Amino acid sequence: MQTLIPLRLLEVNSPLIWHWPHLQEVITVMKRDRFNGLVIHQQDLLALLVLPSPYCLHGRENLLRERQERLLYLQRLYRYCNKSGIGVWLQGEALPHGGKLQEKFPEYALIENSQADELFWKNFYQQALVETLQQLPGIDGVIVNLPRHQAYRANWSSTLPFLYQTLRSLGKKMVLRDYMDDAAAPWQLINALQVLPKDVRVSLKAVPQGYRPGFANNPLLTHLEGRIKWVEFDMWGLEYGWTLLPCYLLEEIQGRLSWAENVAGDDLEAITGRLSWEWISNSSLINSVNSVNLHGLAMFGREMCLSEKQAFHCWLTDMLDHKVDAAELSAFHQVYTSSYEWMRKTPYLLGHLLHHNSQVPESYAQAVKLLQLHARHSEDYSGASSLFPTDSPDAGREQYQQLLLEKQRALFLAQHSRSQLHQLLLHIDIAEEKRALFKRVWERVAYYTDMFDAVAKAVAMQLMSERYGSRSGISSFELAQQIRQLRQLSYRLDEWLAKDEQQQPHYLAMLFDPARLISLADSLVQD
Repeated sequence: MQTLIPLRLLEVNSPLIWHWPHLQEVITVMKRDRFNGLVIHQQDLLALLVLPSPYCLHGRENLLRERQERLLYLQRLYRYCNKSGIGVWLQGEALPHGGKLQEKFPEYALIENSQADELFWKNFYQQALVETLQQLPGIDGVIVNLPRHQAYRANWSSTLPFLYQTLRSLGKKMVLRDYMDDAAAPWQLINALQVLPKDVRVSLKAVPQGYRPGFANNPLLTHLEGRIKWVEFDMWGLEYGWTLLPCYLLEEIQGRLSWAENVAGDDLEAITGRLSWEWISNSSLINSVNSVNLHGLAMFGREMCLSEKQAFHCWLTDMLDHKVDAAELSAFHQVYTSSYEWMRKTPYLLGHLLHHNSQVPESYAQAVKLLQLHARHSEDYSGASSLFPTDSPDAGREQYQQLLLEKQRALFLAQHSRSQLHQLLLHIDIAEEKRALFKRVWERVAYYTDMFDAVAKAVAMQLMSERYGSRSGISSFELAQQIRQLRQLSYRLDEWLAKDEQQQPHYLAMLFDPARLISLADSLVQD
Protein backbone atom coordinates (compact mmCIF):
# COMPACT_ATOMS: atom_id res chain seq x y z
CA MET A 1 0.00 0.00 0.00
CA GLN A 2 1.48 3.35 -1.04
CA THR A 3 1.73 5.98 1.68
CA LEU A 4 -0.01 9.08 0.42
CA ILE A 5 0.94 11.53 3.18
CA PRO A 6 4.32 10.88 4.86
CA LEU A 7 3.47 12.16 8.36
CA ARG A 8 0.16 11.38 10.08
CA LEU A 9 0.07 12.86 13.55
CA LEU A 10 -2.30 12.94 16.52
CA GLU A 11 -2.37 16.02 18.72
CA VAL A 12 -3.19 15.73 22.42
CA ASN A 13 -4.15 19.18 23.68
CA SER A 14 -5.31 18.54 27.22
CA PRO A 15 -4.00 18.38 30.80
CA LEU A 16 -4.17 14.62 30.20
CA ILE A 17 -0.87 14.88 28.30
CA TRP A 18 0.72 14.44 31.74
CA HIS A 19 -1.40 11.37 32.58
CA TRP A 20 0.57 8.31 31.48
CA PRO A 21 -2.36 5.83 31.19
CA HIS A 22 -4.17 8.27 28.85
CA LEU A 23 -1.15 8.60 26.57
CA GLN A 24 -0.75 4.83 26.54
CA GLU A 25 -4.36 4.61 25.32
CA VAL A 26 -3.64 7.23 22.64
CA ILE A 27 -0.51 5.40 21.49
CA THR A 28 -2.47 2.13 21.25
CA VAL A 29 -4.90 3.90 18.88
CA MET A 30 -1.98 5.34 16.92
CA LYS A 31 -0.43 1.92 16.41
CA ARG A 32 -3.77 0.44 15.38
CA ASP A 33 -4.53 3.22 12.88
CA ARG A 34 -0.88 3.61 11.81
CA PHE A 35 -0.32 7.20 12.85
CA ASN A 36 3.41 7.92 13.03
CA GLY A 37 3.63 11.14 15.04
CA LEU A 38 2.40 12.37 18.43
CA VAL A 39 2.02 16.08 19.22
CA ILE A 40 2.13 17.16 22.87
CA HIS A 41 0.40 20.55 22.96
CA GLN A 42 0.17 22.99 25.85
CA GLN A 43 0.11 26.75 25.31
CA ASP A 44 2.79 27.53 27.92
CA LEU A 45 4.88 24.42 27.24
CA LEU A 46 8.13 26.24 26.45
CA ALA A 47 7.88 28.27 29.65
CA LEU A 48 7.07 25.12 31.61
CA LEU A 49 10.17 23.25 30.44
CA VAL A 50 12.91 25.89 30.82
CA LEU A 51 14.90 26.65 33.96
CA PRO A 52 13.73 29.63 36.04
CA SER A 53 15.89 32.75 35.87
CA PRO A 54 18.27 33.72 38.69
CA TYR A 55 15.75 36.42 39.66
CA CYS A 56 13.14 33.79 40.47
CA LEU A 57 13.32 33.33 44.24
CA HIS A 58 9.75 32.65 45.33
CA GLY A 59 8.82 28.96 44.92
CA ARG A 60 12.00 28.23 42.99
CA GLU A 61 12.53 24.77 44.47
CA ASN A 62 9.06 23.59 43.51
CA LEU A 63 9.41 25.03 39.99
CA LEU A 64 12.64 23.07 39.58
CA ARG A 65 10.93 19.89 40.77
CA GLU A 66 8.04 20.45 38.39
CA ARG A 67 10.39 21.00 35.47
CA GLN A 68 12.50 17.93 36.24
CA GLU A 69 9.38 15.74 36.50
CA ARG A 70 8.10 17.00 33.12
CA LEU A 71 11.47 16.39 31.43
CA LEU A 72 11.68 12.85 32.82
CA TYR A 73 8.13 12.22 31.65
CA LEU A 74 8.86 13.43 28.10
CA GLN A 75 12.07 11.37 27.97
CA ARG A 76 10.09 8.28 28.92
CA LEU A 77 7.42 9.17 26.35
CA TYR A 78 9.71 9.54 23.33
CA ARG A 79 11.62 6.36 24.20
CA TYR A 80 8.29 4.50 24.42
CA CYS A 81 7.05 6.00 21.14
CA ASN A 82 10.28 5.61 19.21
CA LYS A 83 10.19 1.83 19.77
CA SER A 84 6.99 1.77 17.68
CA GLY A 85 8.27 4.15 14.99
CA ILE A 86 6.28 7.10 16.37
CA GLY A 87 7.92 10.52 16.46
CA VAL A 88 7.19 13.05 19.21
CA TRP A 89 6.67 16.78 18.66
CA LEU A 90 6.23 19.59 21.17
CA GLN A 91 3.74 22.40 20.56
CA GLY A 92 3.10 25.68 22.35
CA GLU A 93 3.15 29.45 22.04
CA ALA A 94 6.25 30.89 20.38
CA LEU A 95 6.18 33.78 22.87
CA PRO A 96 4.44 32.49 26.01
CA HIS A 97 3.22 35.39 28.12
CA GLY A 98 1.15 33.53 30.72
CA GLY A 99 1.55 32.96 34.42
CA LYS A 100 4.24 30.30 34.16
CA LEU A 101 6.60 32.67 32.31
CA GLN A 102 5.92 35.46 34.81
CA GLU A 103 6.52 33.03 37.68
CA LYS A 104 9.86 31.84 36.32
CA PHE A 105 10.99 35.18 34.89
CA PRO A 106 9.70 37.94 37.22
CA GLU A 107 11.95 40.44 35.43
CA TYR A 108 9.78 40.10 32.31
CA ALA A 109 7.09 42.27 33.89
CA LEU A 110 9.57 45.17 33.94
CA ILE A 111 10.14 45.21 30.18
CA GLU A 112 8.84 48.48 28.73
CA ASN A 113 10.00 48.56 25.10
CA SER A 114 10.44 46.34 22.07
CA GLN A 115 14.25 46.39 22.18
CA ALA A 116 14.34 44.97 25.71
CA ASP A 117 11.70 42.43 24.76
CA GLU A 118 13.73 41.29 21.75
CA LEU A 119 16.80 40.83 23.96
CA PHE A 120 14.77 38.80 26.47
CA TRP A 121 13.51 36.36 23.81
CA LYS A 122 16.95 36.08 22.21
CA ASN A 123 18.35 34.93 25.57
CA PHE A 124 15.31 32.73 26.20
CA TYR A 125 15.76 30.85 22.92
CA GLN A 126 19.55 30.75 22.76
CA GLN A 127 20.21 29.90 26.40
CA ALA A 128 17.20 28.59 28.37
CA LEU A 129 15.59 26.67 25.51
CA VAL A 130 18.91 25.25 24.27
CA GLU A 131 19.61 23.81 27.73
CA THR A 132 16.14 22.24 27.80
CA LEU A 133 16.18 20.69 24.34
CA GLN A 134 19.64 19.23 24.93
CA GLN A 135 17.93 17.04 27.53
CA LEU A 136 15.27 15.95 24.99
CA PRO A 137 17.31 14.51 22.11
CA GLY A 138 14.48 12.19 21.05
CA ILE A 139 12.09 15.04 20.16
CA ASP A 140 11.58 15.44 16.40
CA GLY A 141 10.75 19.13 16.44
CA VAL A 142 8.74 22.02 17.83
CA ILE A 143 5.46 23.43 16.54
CA VAL A 144 4.93 27.03 17.60
CA ASN A 145 1.73 29.03 17.59
CA LEU A 146 1.95 32.53 16.18
CA PRO A 147 0.51 34.95 18.75
CA ARG A 148 -1.12 38.34 18.28
CA HIS A 149 1.33 41.19 18.29
CA GLN A 150 1.31 43.24 21.50
CA ALA A 151 2.24 46.87 21.91
CA TYR A 152 5.73 47.57 23.25
CA ARG A 153 6.78 43.99 22.45
CA ALA A 154 9.25 42.70 19.89
CA ASN A 155 8.01 41.83 16.42
CA TRP A 156 8.04 38.21 15.23
CA SER A 157 10.40 39.17 12.41
CA SER A 158 13.10 39.87 14.99
CA THR A 159 12.44 37.01 17.45
CA LEU A 160 11.43 33.97 15.38
CA PRO A 161 14.83 33.72 13.62
CA PHE A 162 16.45 33.22 17.04
CA LEU A 163 14.09 30.30 17.71
CA TYR A 164 14.84 28.81 14.28
CA GLN A 165 18.60 29.07 14.84
CA THR A 166 18.29 27.27 18.17
CA LEU A 167 16.20 24.42 16.76
CA ARG A 168 18.40 24.08 13.66
CA SER A 169 21.58 23.91 15.76
CA LEU A 170 20.09 20.98 17.69
CA GLY A 171 18.83 19.17 14.60
CA LYS A 172 15.16 19.84 15.36
CA LYS A 173 12.51 20.83 12.82
CA MET A 174 10.42 23.97 13.23
CA VAL A 175 6.75 24.24 12.31
CA LEU A 176 4.95 27.58 12.37
CA ARG A 177 1.19 27.59 12.77
CA ASP A 178 -1.45 30.25 13.12
CA TYR A 179 -4.32 29.78 15.52
CA MET A 180 -5.75 33.30 15.59
CA ASP A 181 -9.40 33.72 14.62
CA ASP A 182 -9.46 37.02 12.79
CA ALA A 183 -9.30 38.22 9.20
CA ALA A 184 -5.74 39.57 9.54
CA ALA A 185 -4.32 36.21 10.62
CA PRO A 186 -3.36 34.92 7.12
CA TRP A 187 -1.33 38.02 6.33
CA GLN A 188 0.41 37.91 9.70
CA LEU A 189 1.39 34.30 9.05
CA ILE A 190 2.68 35.11 5.56
CA ASN A 191 4.73 38.04 6.90
CA ALA A 192 6.24 35.88 9.64
CA LEU A 193 7.24 33.18 7.14
CA GLN A 194 9.07 35.69 4.97
CA VAL A 195 11.85 36.02 7.56
CA LEU A 196 12.26 32.25 7.97
CA PRO A 197 14.09 29.76 5.71
CA LYS A 198 12.19 27.38 3.43
CA ASP A 199 12.77 24.36 5.67
CA VAL A 200 10.42 25.86 8.26
CA ARG A 201 7.11 24.05 7.84
CA VAL A 202 3.76 25.84 7.92
CA SER A 203 0.76 24.21 9.59
CA LEU A 204 -2.63 25.40 8.35
CA LYS A 205 -6.14 24.62 9.49
CA ALA A 206 -8.16 22.59 6.99
CA VAL A 207 -10.91 25.20 7.43
CA PRO A 208 -9.86 28.78 8.27
CA GLN A 209 -11.01 30.08 11.67
CA GLY A 210 -12.00 26.64 12.95
CA TYR A 211 -13.29 23.36 11.53
CA ARG A 212 -16.96 23.96 10.68
CA PRO A 213 -18.60 21.19 8.65
CA GLY A 214 -19.51 22.32 5.15
CA PHE A 215 -17.39 25.48 5.21
CA ALA A 216 -14.79 26.17 2.52
CA ASN A 217 -11.24 24.81 2.54
CA ASN A 218 -8.42 27.05 3.72
CA PRO A 219 -7.37 29.17 0.68
CA LEU A 220 -3.87 29.63 2.14
CA LEU A 221 -3.09 26.10 1.00
CA THR A 222 -3.10 27.40 -2.57
CA HIS A 223 -0.41 29.96 -1.69
CA LEU A 224 2.99 29.75 0.00
CA GLU A 225 4.53 27.96 -2.96
CA GLY A 226 7.66 26.00 -2.12
CA ARG A 227 6.83 25.90 1.59
CA ILE A 228 6.39 22.46 3.21
CA LYS A 229 2.77 22.27 4.41
CA TRP A 230 0.90 20.52 7.17
CA VAL A 231 -2.91 20.42 7.36
CA GLU A 232 -4.73 20.36 10.72
CA PHE A 233 -8.07 18.68 11.35
CA ASP A 234 -9.94 19.36 14.57
CA MET A 235 -11.35 15.91 15.26
CA TRP A 236 -12.44 16.83 18.80
CA GLY A 237 -15.09 19.17 17.43
CA LEU A 238 -14.75 22.60 19.00
CA GLU A 239 -17.17 23.86 16.34
CA TYR A 240 -19.35 20.75 16.11
CA GLY A 241 -20.29 19.48 19.53
CA TRP A 242 -17.18 18.62 21.59
CA THR A 243 -17.49 14.83 20.86
CA LEU A 244 -20.83 14.97 22.72
CA LEU A 245 -22.87 15.11 19.50
CA PRO A 246 -22.62 13.03 16.33
CA CYS A 247 -21.15 14.54 13.19
CA TYR A 248 -20.09 12.18 10.42
CA LEU A 249 -17.25 13.70 8.40
CA LEU A 250 -15.70 10.86 6.41
CA GLU A 251 -16.86 12.00 2.98
CA GLU A 252 -15.91 15.61 3.74
CA ILE A 253 -12.48 14.65 5.11
CA GLN A 254 -11.76 12.59 2.02
CA GLY A 255 -12.73 15.51 -0.20
CA ARG A 256 -10.60 17.99 1.75
CA LEU A 257 -7.56 15.69 1.67
CA SER A 258 -7.95 15.12 -2.06
CA TRP A 259 -8.16 18.88 -2.64
CA ALA A 260 -5.15 19.56 -0.41
CA GLU A 261 -3.08 16.98 -2.26
CA ASN A 262 -4.05 18.49 -5.60
CA VAL A 263 -3.18 22.09 -4.66
CA ALA A 264 -0.12 21.41 -2.48
CA GLY A 265 1.34 18.47 -4.37
CA ASP A 266 4.66 17.24 -3.01
CA ASP A 267 4.72 20.13 -0.52
CA LEU A 268 2.03 18.35 1.55
CA GLU A 269 4.08 16.56 4.21
CA ALA A 270 1.71 15.96 7.12
CA ILE A 271 -1.83 15.85 8.45
CA THR A 272 -2.66 16.24 12.14
CA GLY A 273 -5.81 15.26 13.96
CA ARG A 274 -6.61 16.93 17.28
CA LEU A 275 -8.01 14.59 19.93
CA SER A 276 -8.79 17.03 22.73
CA TRP A 277 -8.87 20.67 23.79
CA GLU A 278 -6.78 22.23 26.54
CA TRP A 279 -9.60 24.20 28.15
CA ILE A 280 -11.92 21.23 28.73
CA SER A 281 -10.15 18.45 30.57
CA ASN A 282 -11.12 14.77 30.80
CA SER A 283 -12.60 14.76 27.32
CA SER A 284 -11.22 12.84 24.37
CA LEU A 285 -12.31 11.68 20.96
CA ILE A 286 -11.19 8.13 21.70
CA ASN A 287 -14.13 5.80 22.35
CA SER A 288 -16.67 8.49 21.37
CA VAL A 289 -19.21 8.01 18.57
CA ASN A 290 -17.15 10.45 16.46
CA SER A 291 -14.00 8.32 16.65
CA VAL A 292 -15.10 7.21 13.18
CA ASN A 293 -13.76 10.52 11.84
CA LEU A 294 -10.32 9.88 13.30
CA HIS A 295 -10.31 6.36 11.85
CA GLY A 296 -11.22 7.77 8.45
CA LEU A 297 -8.53 10.46 8.60
CA ALA A 298 -5.93 7.78 9.28
CA MET A 299 -7.14 5.51 6.48
CA PHE A 300 -7.47 8.27 3.86
CA GLY A 301 -4.04 9.59 4.86
CA ARG A 302 -2.62 6.23 3.82
CA GLU A 303 -4.85 5.35 0.87
CA MET A 304 -7.02 8.01 -0.76
CA CYS A 305 -8.72 5.61 -3.18
CA LEU A 306 -10.45 3.80 -0.31
CA SER A 307 -14.19 4.50 -0.39
CA GLU A 308 -15.90 6.38 2.40
CA LYS A 309 -18.22 3.43 3.10
CA GLN A 310 -15.30 0.99 3.24
CA ALA A 311 -13.64 3.16 5.88
CA PHE A 312 -16.91 3.33 7.83
CA HIS A 313 -17.26 -0.47 7.61
CA CYS A 314 -13.78 -0.95 9.10
CA TRP A 315 -14.55 1.40 11.98
CA LEU A 316 -17.98 -0.13 12.67
CA THR A 317 -16.49 -3.61 12.83
CA ASP A 318 -14.05 -2.40 15.53
CA MET A 319 -16.78 -0.50 17.36
CA LEU A 320 -19.25 -3.39 17.50
CA ASP A 321 -16.51 -6.00 17.94
CA HIS A 322 -18.09 -8.47 15.53
CA LYS A 323 -18.43 -9.07 11.82
CA VAL A 324 -20.91 -6.53 10.43
CA ASP A 325 -23.37 -7.79 7.82
CA ALA A 326 -24.71 -5.71 4.93
CA ALA A 327 -28.00 -4.86 6.69
CA GLU A 328 -26.26 -3.61 9.84
CA LEU A 329 -23.77 -1.62 7.79
CA SER A 330 -26.50 0.05 5.75
CA ALA A 331 -28.62 0.91 8.80
CA PHE A 332 -25.75 2.42 10.81
CA HIS A 333 -24.47 4.24 7.75
CA GLN A 334 -27.86 5.92 7.24
CA VAL A 335 -27.96 7.05 10.88
CA TYR A 336 -24.45 8.46 10.68
CA THR A 337 -24.68 10.19 7.32
CA SER A 338 -27.84 12.03 8.43
CA SER A 339 -25.86 13.50 11.34
CA TYR A 340 -23.74 15.50 8.88
CA GLU A 341 -26.74 17.26 7.35
CA TRP A 342 -28.24 17.71 10.83
CA MET A 343 -25.10 19.44 12.16
CA ARG A 344 -24.90 21.73 9.11
CA LYS A 345 -28.47 22.91 9.69
CA THR A 346 -28.99 22.95 13.45
CA PRO A 347 -26.59 25.58 14.93
CA TYR A 348 -26.81 27.80 11.82
CA LEU A 349 -29.29 30.23 10.34
CA LEU A 350 -29.52 29.74 6.57
CA GLY A 351 -25.81 29.02 6.38
CA HIS A 352 -24.84 31.79 8.80
CA LEU A 353 -23.07 30.95 12.04
CA LEU A 354 -25.32 31.08 15.09
CA HIS A 355 -23.14 29.28 17.62
CA HIS A 356 -20.00 30.27 19.50
CA ASN A 357 -17.74 27.22 19.78
CA SER A 358 -20.88 25.02 19.57
CA GLN A 359 -22.69 26.91 22.35
CA VAL A 360 -25.73 29.12 21.88
CA PRO A 361 -24.95 32.87 21.88
CA GLU A 362 -25.26 34.39 25.34
CA SER A 363 -26.67 37.68 24.06
CA TYR A 364 -28.50 39.13 21.09
CA ALA A 365 -25.46 41.32 20.29
CA GLN A 366 -23.22 38.26 20.14
CA ALA A 367 -25.73 36.46 17.90
CA VAL A 368 -25.83 39.38 15.45
CA LYS A 369 -22.03 39.55 15.39
CA LEU A 370 -21.75 35.84 14.65
CA LEU A 371 -24.31 36.07 11.84
CA GLN A 372 -22.45 38.98 10.28
CA LEU A 373 -18.94 37.55 10.49
CA HIS A 374 -19.24 33.97 9.34
CA ALA A 375 -21.33 32.48 6.54
CA ARG A 376 -21.09 29.25 4.63
CA HIS A 377 -20.96 29.87 0.89
CA SER A 378 -22.06 26.74 -0.93
CA GLU A 379 -24.60 25.57 -3.48
CA ASP A 380 -27.37 25.18 -0.92
CA TYR A 381 -26.76 28.67 0.53
CA SER A 382 -25.92 30.77 -2.51
CA GLY A 383 -27.49 33.88 -0.94
CA ALA A 384 -25.80 33.48 2.42
CA SER A 385 -24.10 36.88 2.25
CA SER A 386 -27.33 38.89 2.48
CA LEU A 387 -29.35 37.71 5.47
CA PHE A 388 -32.51 39.79 6.05
CA PRO A 389 -31.46 42.65 3.71
CA THR A 390 -32.52 46.01 5.13
CA ASP A 391 -33.87 47.31 1.82
CA SER A 392 -36.13 44.33 1.05
CA PRO A 393 -38.78 43.28 3.58
CA ASP A 394 -40.17 40.82 1.02
CA ALA A 395 -36.81 39.04 0.78
CA GLY A 396 -36.52 39.05 4.56
CA ARG A 397 -39.94 37.47 5.04
CA GLU A 398 -39.09 34.85 2.43
CA GLN A 399 -35.87 34.04 4.25
CA TYR A 400 -37.80 33.67 7.49
CA GLN A 401 -40.01 31.05 5.83
CA GLN A 402 -36.86 29.31 4.58
CA LEU A 403 -35.53 29.40 8.14
CA LEU A 404 -38.69 27.68 9.42
CA LEU A 405 -38.27 24.97 6.78
CA GLU A 406 -34.60 24.55 7.69
CA LYS A 407 -35.46 24.06 11.36
CA GLN A 408 -38.27 21.65 10.48
CA ARG A 409 -35.78 19.62 8.49
CA ALA A 410 -33.31 19.62 11.40
CA LEU A 411 -36.08 18.46 13.75
CA PHE A 412 -37.07 15.68 11.33
CA LEU A 413 -33.46 14.50 11.03
CA ALA A 414 -33.07 14.48 14.82
CA GLN A 415 -36.27 12.52 15.44
CA HIS A 416 -35.89 10.13 12.52
CA SER A 417 -32.24 9.24 13.22
CA ARG A 418 -32.99 8.66 16.90
CA SER A 419 -35.92 6.39 16.00
CA GLN A 420 -33.76 4.52 13.48
CA LEU A 421 -31.01 4.05 16.03
CA HIS A 422 -33.35 2.75 18.74
CA GLN A 423 -34.83 0.18 16.34
CA LEU A 424 -31.35 -0.84 15.27
CA LEU A 425 -30.11 -1.29 18.83
CA LEU A 426 -33.00 -3.64 19.58
CA HIS A 427 -31.86 -6.15 16.97
CA ILE A 428 -28.05 -6.20 17.08
CA ASP A 429 -25.46 -7.78 19.32
CA ILE A 430 -23.63 -4.94 21.06
CA ALA A 431 -21.96 -4.43 24.43
CA GLU A 432 -24.27 -2.74 26.93
CA GLU A 433 -21.94 0.17 27.60
CA LYS A 434 -21.81 0.96 23.88
CA ARG A 435 -25.57 0.58 23.55
CA ALA A 436 -25.97 3.09 26.38
CA LEU A 437 -23.43 5.43 24.74
CA PHE A 438 -25.35 5.51 21.45
CA LYS A 439 -28.64 6.16 23.26
CA ARG A 440 -27.20 9.01 25.34
CA VAL A 441 -25.64 10.73 22.34
CA TRP A 442 -28.76 10.66 20.19
CA GLU A 443 -30.88 11.83 23.14
CA ARG A 444 -28.66 14.93 23.23
CA VAL A 445 -29.39 15.46 19.53
CA ALA A 446 -33.04 16.10 20.34
CA TYR A 447 -32.26 18.67 23.05
CA TYR A 448 -29.63 20.42 20.91
CA THR A 449 -32.13 20.70 18.05
CA ASP A 450 -34.79 22.21 20.33
CA MET A 451 -32.26 24.64 21.79
CA PHE A 452 -31.10 26.08 18.46
CA ASP A 453 -34.61 26.00 17.01
CA ALA A 454 -35.76 28.35 19.76
CA VAL A 455 -32.65 30.53 19.51
CA ALA A 456 -32.78 30.88 15.70
CA LYS A 457 -36.44 31.88 15.70
CA ALA A 458 -36.04 34.41 18.52
CA VAL A 459 -32.97 36.05 16.97
CA ALA A 460 -34.54 36.13 13.49
CA MET A 461 -37.76 37.68 14.84
CA GLN A 462 -35.80 40.40 16.63
CA LEU A 463 -33.68 41.11 13.55
CA MET A 464 -36.74 41.41 11.33
CA SER A 465 -38.57 43.62 13.82
CA GLU A 466 -35.57 45.96 13.99
CA ARG A 467 -35.06 46.14 10.24
CA TYR A 468 -38.60 46.12 8.91
CA GLY A 469 -40.78 47.39 11.76
CA SER A 470 -44.47 46.83 11.02
CA ARG A 471 -43.60 45.33 7.62
CA SER A 472 -41.79 42.40 9.25
CA GLY A 473 -44.95 40.37 9.77
CA ILE A 474 -43.73 39.68 13.33
CA SER A 475 -45.94 40.98 16.15
CA SER A 476 -44.59 41.99 19.55
CA PHE A 477 -46.76 39.24 21.05
CA GLU A 478 -45.10 36.57 18.86
CA LEU A 479 -41.65 37.80 19.78
CA ALA A 480 -42.50 37.86 23.49
CA GLN A 481 -43.89 34.34 23.21
CA GLN A 482 -40.68 33.14 21.56
CA ILE A 483 -38.59 34.72 24.33
CA ARG A 484 -40.74 32.87 26.89
CA GLN A 485 -39.96 29.65 25.05
CA LEU A 486 -36.25 30.28 25.59
CA ARG A 487 -36.84 30.56 29.33
CA GLN A 488 -39.06 27.47 29.42
CA LEU A 489 -36.45 25.50 27.50
CA SER A 490 -33.78 26.53 30.00
CA TYR A 491 -35.89 24.99 32.80
CA ARG A 492 -36.27 21.76 30.79
CA LEU A 493 -32.52 21.60 30.25
CA ASP A 494 -31.91 22.15 33.95
CA GLU A 495 -34.15 19.21 34.83
CA TRP A 496 -32.59 16.96 32.20
CA LEU A 497 -29.02 17.76 33.22
CA ALA A 498 -29.80 17.20 36.90
CA LYS A 499 -31.61 13.90 36.23
CA ASP A 500 -28.78 12.32 34.20
CA GLU A 501 -25.82 13.99 35.87
CA GLN A 502 -24.02 10.79 36.88
CA GLN A 503 -24.45 9.15 33.46
CA GLN A 504 -23.21 12.12 31.42
CA PRO A 505 -19.83 13.83 31.04
CA HIS A 506 -19.60 16.75 33.46
CA TYR A 507 -18.93 19.26 30.66
CA LEU A 508 -22.29 18.47 29.02
CA ALA A 509 -23.68 21.17 31.32
CA MET A 510 -21.40 23.66 29.56
CA LEU A 511 -22.51 22.77 26.04
CA PHE A 512 -26.18 22.87 27.09
CA ASP A 513 -25.75 25.70 29.61
CA PRO A 514 -29.28 26.87 30.58
CA ALA A 515 -27.85 30.17 31.84
CA ARG A 516 -26.89 31.14 28.28
CA LEU A 517 -30.52 30.81 27.19
CA ILE A 518 -31.65 32.99 30.09
CA SER A 519 -28.98 35.57 29.28
CA LEU A 520 -30.02 35.61 25.61
CA ALA A 521 -33.68 35.99 26.57
CA ASP A 522 -32.84 38.90 28.90
CA SER A 523 -30.87 40.66 26.17
CA LEU A 524 -33.76 40.27 23.71
CA VAL A 525 -36.13 41.88 26.20
CA GLN A 526 -33.73 44.78 26.74
CA ASP A 527 -33.27 45.33 22.99
